Amino acid sequence: MAPWPLSIAFPLTLLGAIALILAVDAAAAWLTRERPAVYRRIWPVQFGIYVVIGFVAMLTLLDLRLVQIVGALTGLAEATLGWAITWRIGPGRVPNTNAVSAIVVVLSMTAFGFGFAIAGALLFNAVAGVMLRAHG
Repeated sequence: MAPWPLSIAFPLTLLGAIALILAVDAAAAWLTRERPAVYRRIWPVQFGIYVVIGFVAMLTLLDLRLVQIVGALTGLAEATLGWAITWRIGPGRVPNTNAVSAIVVVLSMTAFGFGFAIAGALLFNAVAGVMLRAHG
């Protein structure tokens, strides 16, 4: 049983995850708008955020399937809305972008969000297991 009713926990977790990743995207784009090469090197931070999203989603939802949905939809939002935001600010502009490359980016970011959210959920499970064993 989740700590909150699922009808509240799932949408709040999803919206929080999307808001977090879009805020990080926008802030990173703004801070590196004059240096797009620097923006392209911050991907480890973004993937780390997906692990945090998975950890928190598992804490609030206690269901790996829902964590997977949150991760995938957050990745989809980042690949579409996040890309539009960074494109508008500047460093997201990619020369020679076509429909195929855009589809590849959207699919890969959705998959990365899915996978790294699972990693965060597994990390939560490991931490919770250690804490339960340490407690008694």
